[in-house]
Amino acid sequence: MINKKYLKNLRSKETNKENDFIFDLYNERIIDSLDIINVNFKKILILGNHGKKITKFIHEKYKDNSLTIYDLSLNCFDLDDWEKEKEKYDLIISNFYLFLSENLDNLFQKIINSLNSNGFFIATMPTKENFNSLKEAMIKTDIDLYGGAYNRFNQFLNLEDIIKLLKKNNFKIPLVNLENIKLEYKKLDNLLSDIRSMKLSYFNEDKKQKFESRHYLVKLEKNFKKNNQNNYIISTNFYIVSGWKDHHSQQKPLRPGQAKNSLKEFLK
Repeated sequence: MINKKYLKNLRSKETNKENDFIFDLYNERIIDSLDIINVNFKKILILGNHGKKITKFIHEKYKDNSLTIYDLSLNCFDLDDWEKEKEKYDLIISNFYLFLSENLDNLFQKIINSLNSNGFFIATMPTKENFNSLKEAMIKTDIDLYGGAYNRFNQFLNLEDIIKLLKKNNFKIPLVNLENIKLEYKKLDNLLSDIRSMKLSYFNEDKKQKFESRHYLVKLEKNFKKNNQNNYIISTNFYIVSGWKDHHSQQKPLRPGQAKNSLKEFLK
């Protein structure tokens, strides 16, 4: 199931395409990972907002491909709808949208079942440590103004949870890489706009007036420390998650006793 309340808010906001460069950075990491895989994926699915860079890369790298895009920011598609589909794909890509699911276990099961044999899945997912400097400034502002802190961001998975999801749903050669990107902003408004455009911004409908008020933003600006160049520094952390559907050609780990050489021989 999908977090309907959050998805409704996501769709009600007009996306500023000029502020998608953080999102594009994540797409570039997906492209880098796919570029070194020497497989000509034919049938490809993108779950979520995709961006021009990744579609251009797909059409250039994978000849005669069939590309399907399910953009979750559009009212015409919902992850719940996709979970009912029977289509099979050679490659499934998702940039940051999987966190919208309220049951990631079922979603990962659907993904593995939707892959053809030797199909590949790759996604980016935010970490719990994302935007820590901004979160700390928000907590201080909340306490200063309201006497307590509000939860401003969605709850994201830690590394152990993601690895468990991959293994439980039988992804082969599972891999989770942690990426970190540091960014500088001269204006706090620009930073907040970029985060909103990534669909990761805080959302708490009954407290929206307090979060969006000019008084709150002025206080937040004072609490957010700047560097020596008078810029705001923010660190964005995310996982690149990937795994394969089982195939006989994939390298398998040896069972105990199958090794041709003993460890003692290597240590001589």
